[in-house]
Amino acid sequence: AAAAGAVRARSMLQLAATLDAAQQGSTLLVTVTNETGHKLPTGYPEGRRMWLNVRFYDDNLELVGESAAYDGATAVLDTSGSAKVYEAKPGLDELTAPLVGTTPGPSFHFVLNNRIFKDNRIPPRGFNNSDFAEFGGSPVGHTYADGQYWDETLYDIPAGATSAHVTLYYQSTSRDYVEFLRDENTTNSKGQELYDLWVAHGMSPPEFMAEQVVIITPPLPGDCSGDGVVSAADVEMFADCMAGPSTGTPMTECTCADVDADGDVDLLDYATIQQVAQ
Repeated sequence: AAAAGAVRARSMLQLAATLDAAQQGSTLLVTVTNETGHKLPTGYPEGRRMWLNVRFYDDNLELVGESAAYDGATAVLDTSGSAKVYEAKPGLDELTAPLVGTTPGPSFHFVLNNRIFKDNRIPPRGFNNSDFAEFGGSPVGHTYADGQYWDETLYDIPAGATSAHVTLYYQSTSRDYVEFLRDENTTNSKGQELYDLWVAHGMSPPEFMAEQVVIITPPLPGDCSGDGVVSAADVEMFADCMAGPSTGTPMTECTCADVDADGDVDLLDYATIQQVAQ
């Protein structure tokens, strides 16, 4: 029965969101759509989270960039840089925290928490900011327009990338949460027993929700705006580059305008851009 329940839970999890990824010039746009009737993810917020893992590969399938990497050996999620993690973080405000002998900020003390420091979970269909504000369910640290039940994230495509592999994951119990329960229980050994069981059963490995692979098209020479075409806007941006250092001087900030790839931004590049501009 337990095994069958796990299968049903994973099936529902994979129906909870729709994932879409597409190249937009020099960036990758990833859209996650909430297909449930509640915030995504939902439930008891401590330890529960959902995230986008984005990996960029070159022609040799060598990894040239990654966002939100997860280390299965340590159960640590890299949340640096452009990592998108959907979660709620309750905690204690500056007035309450000193009264209970702790510091203000996010906390796993469920009973003591009196403020939400982060809640970027994706709203359901029918979302309305004023209605959610009435019961304290407003997004915190993120903005969703009325009626929005999806979220978009832009990633810079690293040089040499020819494909992007995007995966949406869910995790029910984070390492931070189970370590908190272990360390805060000073009355008996139950905290340590919980931690040991968590380790013995795989440290709550991430659950797969959805994935998509995108083939990356090399950037078009002269497409400084990154919209996939060389337009009048690119010519204008190039003119700004030409107004800088003298002709023949390398200008790394204007690399996109170096059409002939000779290391210089000069009049030959300018003539070529004018010819292909749409």
